Amino acid sequence: MSNKSPWYYIIHWMRLYFGAHLLFSGIRYAVTGYVPEIPGLGGEWVQANANIYLYQMIKYLEIVTGAMLFFNRFTLLGLILEFPATVNIFWLNTFIVATPRQLFTGPQELFMNGVLLLAYSGWIFAAIKPKLEPLWLWDGAKAYKPGLGERLDDKRPAQGGKFNSEVN
Repeated sequence: MSNKSPWYYIIHWMRLYFGAHLLFSGIRYAVTGYVPEIPGLGGEWVQANANIYLYQMIKYLEIVTGAMLFFNRFTLLGLILEFPATVNIFWLNTFIVATPRQLFTGPQELFMNGVLLLAYSGWIFAAIKPKLEPLWLWDGAKAYKPGLGERLDDKRPAQGGKFNSEVN
């Protein structure tokens, strides 16, 4: 995405907003122990999660993922780690509790995470290829060479040409 495109700025604004939202929510809990009042069955569910320390774990995860998004470090990893909590928040707020506040926050959370995942999804192209050869983490730079997914040990250049880095 070109940095001259309006979408470039829209996506970065959304990343900053979502990261700040997650940081605020997680830090507010860590500092004050604040848990919003959730009526009915949803409140019982949140309390049950707090009793087994799952709620606390999610709040601390929000701090980590929020920092990843806000400071643009390991952004895609942060979005992926936050996604299960996002779906959970969306379901709870939209279908279980469904009060006006929750009807705003649940869909907003899913929209933000979903759009950002879509915007950064090009970086996971290799993960959705139908057939790949094994590639160790330390050899990850090879994934950016032409012929992604072909045999990496093959000594001939892909499609009979040189790699961009080899062209003078």
